[in-house]
Amino acid sequence: MKNFKALKITGIVICIILIFAAGFWLGLDFTYKFNINLPKADQIFSKAGSSSSSSISNNSENELSIKALEQTINSVSKEALTPKTREELVVAAIKGILGSLDDKHADYFTKEQYAGIMESYQGIMSGGIGVIVTMNDKKEVEVVKVIKDSPSSKLDIRQGDLIKKVDGTDISGMALEEVVSKIKGPVDTKVSLTLFRQSENKTFSLTITRGTFSIPNFTAEMIDGNIAYVQYFEFQEGGAQQLEKELDALINQGAKGVILDLRNNLGGVLDDAVYLCNLFLNNGTIVTVKGRSEGKDNFEEFKAKEGKYLNIPLVVLINGYSASASELAAGALKDNKRAILVGEKSYGKGTVQILHILADGSGIKYTTAKYYLPSGISIDGIGITPDISVKLDAQSKSDVQKERAIEEIKKLMK
Repeated sequence: MKNFKALKITGIVICIILIFAAGFWLGLDFTYKFNINLPKADQIFSKAGSSSSSSISNNSENELSIKALEQTINSVSKEALTPKTREELVVAAIKGILGSLDDKHADYFTKEQYAGIMESYQGIMSGGIGVIVTMNDKKEVEVVKVIKDSPSSKLDIRQGDLIKKVDGTDISGMALEEVVSKIKGPVDTKVSLTLFRQSENKTFSLTITRGTFSIPNFTAEMIDGNIAYVQYFEFQEGGAQQLEKELDALINQGAKGVILDLRNNLGGVLDDAVYLCNLFLNNGTIVTVKGRSEGKDNFEEFKAKEGKYLNIPLVVLINGYSASASELAAGALKDNKRAILVGEKSYGKGTVQILHILADGSGIKYTTAKYYLPSGISIDGIGITPDISVKLDAQSKSDVQKERAIEEIKKLMK
């Protein structure tokens, strides 16, 4: 169904972005862009004016509801004891609508915040600091990974650190996207972060100079002579096509097995996750997306096509920071009995959000769908349990999860 298909944006349109991600590169992850026709703000909230009873009687019930909202805004902006501008009241109305959804992912963003979010959807980050973050189950902004050769890589920021303040402002209760937009800024300007390190029970502050740096999609290398080891950092447009070329090269060099490391992968582009799964599957379901669009229930089932690497042994690494699209990929490979999963239980994000840009440049986000693994289950709030559980000790200097994955792939390669 076209509701979930990728379309190119042309002209001046209302843009929607479906999000299959649980966290962000201080920058964000995204899936699709759509065109959609929605009423513009000036069509809904027109200038103040009186309406005759005859004109009102000709309106539909929906038009009357919109008119009532407009009249409320006009009246309150002019007469309420507590003065509010029309713009403030419009924002309050939008937030009220989103608040009625009982959706923890729903949020409103100002024009500036939304612009910052959109700038983050790039393979090259400009004005960022080079940290991947997520919102943990305590609603805290938690560092997942520091990007190599980024401004933050030169400083003492570690996985698990919690961001508490940005430029002295407490970020408690803020949406993750809003925190991201506050941290991003012009290249060569500075941003101050206050962090809390749970392992040492200490609070500390750092000043970071924003910069421009590459956001890697993945790295691939040969280890132990004949194992292709792939660290897939996030699902980006065209990423799996590039991985295919790398795997071809490694297999030509003698790779007899593949370890796909999806640890700390917070998600990204659904098309990329599907393409990656298709490399290793020849039939079966990869994922089903069920939601609502244009007032109707809809769904799309993504089926596997004949893959390229059907016989090469495959082990997938996951952990608590493996989320959304990475859980989708790991779950599809597991359910289709194509891979052994090693590591720790995944994050558990099985919902899809969309970002709408509104006519004034502000934006809204809310949940529109859930995705389901081939087994038919939703992992939202549950996560995926690996076939072989291996806990990583943060204090250990060795990567016991990777070592176990190597051990398992060697068994499969015999």
